[in-house]
Amino acid sequence: MPKDRVVQSVNTVTLAHPAPTPFVQQVGRALYEADRLEQFTTTIVYRPNHSLTKAATAISDRIRFDLAKQLSRRAVTEFPLSLVKDHPWHEVLQLAVGRFDRDRRFSDWLFHRGLDAYDRWVAQQVIRSKSAVYGYETACLATFQAAKQQGIACIYDVPAPEHEFVETLLAQELQSYPELETPYRQYVKQRQTERTQRRRQEWNLADVVIANSEFTKASYAAAGLEVTKVRVVPYGAPPVNLAALQEPRSRTTPLQFLWAGTFSIRKGAHYLLQAWKQLQPQNAQLRVFGSMGLPATLTTDIPESIHLSGTVPRSELYQQYRQADILVFPTLCDGFGMVVTEAFAQGLPVITTDRAGAADLIQHGVNGLIVPAGDSQALVETLSWCITHRTELQAMRQAALDTAAKWQWSDYRRSLIENLQDGLSAAGFEL
Repeated sequence: MPKDRVVQSVNTVTLAHPAPTPFVQQVGRALYEADRLEQFTTTIVYRPNHSLTKAATAISDRIRFDLAKQLSRRAVTEFPLSLVKDHPWHEVLQLAVGRFDRDRRFSDWLFHRGLDAYDRWVAQQVIRSKSAVYGYETACLATFQAAKQQGIACIYDVPAPEHEFVETLLAQELQSYPELETPYRQYVKQRQTERTQRRRQEWNLADVVIANSEFTKASYAAAGLEVTKVRVVPYGAPPVNLAALQEPRSRTTPLQFLWAGTFSIRKGAHYLLQAWKQLQPQNAQLRVFGSMGLPATLTTDIPESIHLSGTVPRSELYQQYRQADILVFPTLCDGFGMVVTEAFAQGLPVITTDRAGAADLIQHGVNGLIVPAGDSQALVETLSWCITHRTELQAMRQAALDTAAKWQWSDYRRSLIENLQDGLSAAGFEL
């Protein structure tokens, strides 16, 4: 930074995201612990004792819609609810419409209209408070523009790889599955250029960019964006379960492979199915926990050794982590992949690809295994190795647990504040 450049102090930060997702709440907690959180601005937050919440849930019960369950996912647990400001009306309308809009195009249009309204509302909150703003892709263009006019620092968080980069990868896969080119996908593709431009504008306005992995950062570099202002802070792991290593392991029962999350093209599920059918293991099972995202043509003739269980509560999923032998996460493109750190925290080693951000945490052959993305033959060889090397696989459990213990959410929060200080300093601000 030039010696004559004036350093501006950042006393407080407004955190802005349309939903209080777990990783967003960890950012809020980091700022709160550093005594820098001015407010968290979002769309809907769960206030179970609020009169409006009670009235809305009572009405939803009459039409057999579990609104309380939907809203419970919007609970804020990592910092005081008194610091939360919400702008719910467009989101409420979207939730109502989404229940009946099977085509999804109107819901998409409504979502982006609501996002624009939310963004403009956040801009007003930032101008009033004079606080720096911490925003997320697609949701902070008006906010950043208003902040820049006031000389306010802008922090941009990108939890996913660059959009055009992802679309290019997926387009190659979808050529083989034309049934996935639905009217909704065509509708979204028509608006892709406009939405990519919005993200580029947000990026250019940001003083600091926070990415969750080197893979995410590299995807933006490949798209030609300036990445010197990027700071990489990997997501943390949940609390480790030391009792996980005490789960009994039989060498005579089938080896248990586990899948967690949407079973989809983007996650590489079709390559896993190809590999499994080619291998036809007699002494292994694959248990899939997550919603089905594959076309029907790929889900016919599923082998009996594959068990599709649908989405389950997180507490049950953690139990499945403890009972499995290895997690399979052959993603084609993920900025991070929090299932990896969740598995590590339960002492479960992981098979993933070189296109998962969480691969940064994997030591091949120590706490997991890395395969090339989109390579079913490599998956065949890796699955086969696991089946025939159960002793080595068992030894990975302690290393997986150790990895989680060394990078907890508390470590993420500490690193985030350090990287924010460094990035803002380079931009002429002081946190």
